[in-house]
Amino acid sequence: MIRENGLTEIDQYAMNAIRCRVRSLIGRYGILPDDREDLTQQLFLEYLERAGGFDPARGRYKTFVNCVVRNQVVSLIRTRKRQLQEATLCALPSIPPEDAGEESSSTDGDISDDVCRIAAGLASRPAADLLHLRIDVDRAFGALSPDLREIGCRVVEEGVRNVSEDLGRSPGRVYQLLWKMRPVFMQFGFTPAGGVQ
Repeated sequence: MIRENGLTEIDQYAMNAIRCRVRSLIGRYGILPDDREDLTQQLFLEYLERAGGFDPARGRYKTFVNCVVRNQVVSLIRTRKRQLQEATLCALPSIPPEDAGEESSSTDGDISDDVCRIAAGLASRPAADLLHLRIDVDRAFGALSPDLREIGCRVVEEGVRNVSEDLGRSPGRVYQLLWKMRPVFMQFGFTPAGGVQ
């Protein structure tokens, strides 16, 4: 852990900038809350390596610090995205023909496509569960009135802001229309996030 009582004022500024950036990364690109301290230390050490390259003729020190931290975070995000892409492009072990009829839980170390996708952050649950969920969502969506169905499709594809601008309505009104869909989805067994009614 880095002690701040021995840091200069500008290093404390850098530490605050790094913490702010790290806080915004938690939950994204496979970065977990447990990674916060390690990531903060890594970025601070990289900042210290580059701190000697400051040229006062080119700008203020705080601007230099912000640029260094931003560039480090961009580099980190690129690396994480590349790792996630490589994880999804990795060849998965094939199931031998004699095992094709058996349950997919193997004991020889093979991992399933579901496990790989969930570990890479590309899926929240197994493919079979996602398929059942998709079927249920389609059924609920089909039970909506045509105008609500159209609004729902457009919000998913274009976002609330674009739909509100196109309809000449406020975003609040679009959210009110989306709110009207909740009872229909609840009839099909969907509960709002966090269990809020």
